[in-house]
Amino acid sequence: MNRIYILYHGSFGELVTGHLANSGFADRIVCLYDLKVTSVSLDEPESDLPKDLPLCECDLLLVLGILPKAGDLIPIIAERTGAKSVLWPIEDPNLIPEGKYSIEEELAKKNIHIEFPEPLCSLETSENAEIKSFVEAFGKPEFELRVNEKKKVIEEVKVIRDTPCGSASKVAAKLVGMSYENLKSFEEQVMQMHDNECVAYMGPERPIMQQAGRLLADALKDAIP
Repeated sequence: MNRIYILYHGSFGELVTGHLANSGFADRIVCLYDLKVTSVSLDEPESDLPKDLPLCECDLLLVLGILPKAGDLIPIIAERTGAKSVLWPIEDPNLIPEGKYSIEEELAKKNIHIEFPEPLCSLETSENAEIKSFVEAFGKPEFELRVNEKKKVIEEVKVIRDTPCGSASKVAAKLVGMSYENLKSFEEQVMQMHDNECVAYMGPERPIMQQAGRLLADALKDAIP
């Protein structure tokens, strides 16, 4: 995994940052900055760059939960930090950046790749080298299970690929001894465990938390021998 600069704001960014650091990737995080900017000038966006913003050299710029009107700063920051790629997950539709398409166009002019996965744990691979390197460790959950086939009970769980927020490993720790004889009941229990850990948006028009829970439950069912 390459050098990562994390721009964040709010609980989701804190959760992902903490999990990456606690999972042995602290040395890959070259900079961490809480971008609290609430609005950016259309004419001179550079004037709204925080004075204390560190411009560390990085390969991947990870953008987590910043406010929608701060989005116009990302192409500037990406260029000044030498980022080759930007990974900007959508975990809350209220935080979708204003001018999303113009941001993409601006980055493309600078030959900087960007992806907006929704949610981040849906990302399985990428054609981009920097994002692919990240997703090898964190993204769409993947498990390996050892089971008692006669009793239909889980005996051991190995997390092959964790979710960026750590929900996969947290749920995995609770599965030993659980029966999967009734798959519907098993799935419902897993979904509930996931929802207790997930901080993604949940609303009738865009149930991102439910989507993330489904990804985790399906990954576990696929891992049952």
